[in-house]
Order: sequence, then structure tokens, then C-alpha cells
Amino acid sequence: MDRRNFLKSSCGACAAMGIGLVLGSGFLESCASGKGLSVLKTSATDGKVRIPLEGFATNSFKLLRVNGYNFDIAVQKKEDETYSAMMMVCTHAKHPLTKAGSGYYCTLHGSKFNGDGKVEKGPASKPMVQLQTEISEGDLLITL
Repeated sequence: MDRRNFLKSSCGACAAMGIGLVLGSGFLESCASGKGLSVLKTSATDGKVRIPLEGFATNSFKLLRVNGYNFDIAVQKKEDETYSAMMMVCTHAKHPLTKAGSGYYCTLHGSKFNGDGKVEKGPASKPMVQLQTEISEGDLLITL
């Protein structure tokens, strides 16, 4: 890619992100009301994270931020009452992912993943890393 095309595509990406921030402000307001993105900060014990299942009664998606862990974890309650947990890291360049609508987006090279972690657009070719989950005593246990 020559310099001219690089600058064109870079400026286009910056403009798109700016527009997205302006248009996404309503989404951020919905987060504050409890209907949007829910971030849960916690710690791990013996390589596991424990989340109370009652927290999923009002919101089926949680963004888990674990102390000392490099990446956030996307935790979702599915319609069949099972749970999935995925590391929010791009499998292409190990860059953190951003929650975008019903999927995930890598701001570094533009990879997109669907809500199940499957690649929708490269350069990533591998799905997101799934973490083991189990239910124990009213809590969801996630193995890191």
C-alpha cells in the first residue's frame, strides 16, 4: 500500500470512529440505565472467577474485568440457560476487542467476530478463545 492510499484509508477509519462515537452516545446512556453493557470487576481465586447467577436476571450479557488479567471476558447467558465465556482478544494480533452490537470488533486491523466468537471478517482466521464454565452453588465459575 502506498502512502496516499494509507492516508486515505486511515482518515476514513478515523472519521468512521468519530461518527460512531457521536451516534453511540445513546448506547452509553443505555449502559447507565442498566439496559446496556454491564461491567463487573472481580478477582480470580485459584485460576477461577465466581459470578452470582442472579446477576443475569436483568441482563444476559456481562463484561468481566478480572484484576491482574490482561483481557476482559465476555460472559453471556444463552436462551437454553447455558453460559459462554470468551476472552476479548483478537486471535490475529492479540489486541483487545471491543463489544460492537451483537459481536466484537478489533480496532487494530478490523477483524470482526459474531456473538458466538466466530470470525465474520479477517484478518483473524481463528474464533475467539472460549473459557470453560460450570455452575456451582448458584454461581457461574469461569476457569481462566
